[in-house]
Amino acid sequence: MFSVAPPACNDWLPIFTINASFTIAMNKVPIVNVGAEFEAEALRVLRSIPELAVTVDDERDPRGDAAIRYASVEVPVAFECKLRVSSAAAHEIVHRAQQYEMPVVVIAAEMTGRAREILDEAGIGSIDGLGNVRLALPGLLMRITGTTRPRRPAIPTRLSGKSSLVAQAMLLDVERSWHVSDLAQRCGVSAGLAHRVLRRLEDEGVVAADGTGPRKARRLLNPAALLDLWAEEHHDRPTRRPVFLLTQTTDQRIDTLCEGLETAAVDYALTGAAAAARIAPFVTSVPVAEVWLSSTADTSELCKQLGATPVESGPNVVLLQERDDAPLAFRTRESGVWTANVFRLYVDARRDPQRGREQSDHLRREVIGF
Repeated sequence: MFSVAPPACNDWLPIFTINASFTIAMNKVPIVNVGAEFEAEALRVLRSIPELAVTVDDERDPRGDAAIRYASVEVPVAFECKLRVSSAAAHEIVHRAQQYEMPVVVIAAEMTGRAREILDEAGIGSIDGLGNVRLALPGLLMRITGTTRPRRPAIPTRLSGKSSLVAQAMLLDVERSWHVSDLAQRCGVSAGLAHRVLRRLEDEGVVAADGTGPRKARRLLNPAALLDLWAEEHHDRPTRRPVFLLTQTTDQRIDTLCEGLETAAVDYALTGAAAAARIAPFVTSVPVAEVWLSSTADTSELCKQLGATPVESGPNVVLLQERDDAPLAFRTRESGVWTANVFRLYVDARRDPQRGREQSDHLRREVIGF
């Protein structure tokens, strides 16, 4: 039995150790017996799960030790309690859990889907206030998918829109230490926005600061955590124009499309699973090619120049436009075609419902490497 003091962060609740006993039995649920000093928020989360029975024992150890009883086997488990767990916080928990010689279960009022995946892949259990439970302990396997919608707490400087450019710049140069002014200039954003993003990433434990005052610089500590956090929070709201371009193969379609765009002097960046497959071949066929266009391009006139037919269903090309040209940031020339930078490519491909997840995971393993 032990307890660990939380780090100096205002959204942390204390960490408790529990004794747990589990076995499979019909018509029974795990009984969680906690001490009177157990944090109210963590207790609320536990009580929100109908499949868990919760009791409070006033005479239990005041350090907050708890016990989950299920049949006759006893297994020590460490509880970490947090108000909110993002993908970046999940990476930090996975790293810290290596010091424990027992299973770890995370309790959070809110936990993102990617955070649950990261914890599960590391063998760490999770229970959150949205009704999601993932526990794999001796004698007990629980998988419950919540049905309640997540609350939307105010998150400072969410990594979306122009803020995402800061994340991309740091991912593209992971060894560099950044001064605020240099990062702002690289991304074409205000120094104030760059500073807010860096402060957010410091709070998440993703970057570290060296020096003080004007000489203060930040360096990236965990590129994988930053990539997951950006992929989790970034949301585009593009104008989508589905069209059909008469070609025989995906490669021919991409070459014809991009040659036409360059002839029309339109800035563009090929993206999605089709672009990822050219850099890291994996899927055998990608039926739709997606391309980001300059925000000022006239898509109606462009379709005429390309010989593309606008369609309502069955497109093989989708023209994408945002309110600004942020999707074109840091684009690269690959095989004679302007292509979204590899991190933007990963995020865009991940949202493709037609095998995009497989292609993005392959791109991350083979090209990104973290």
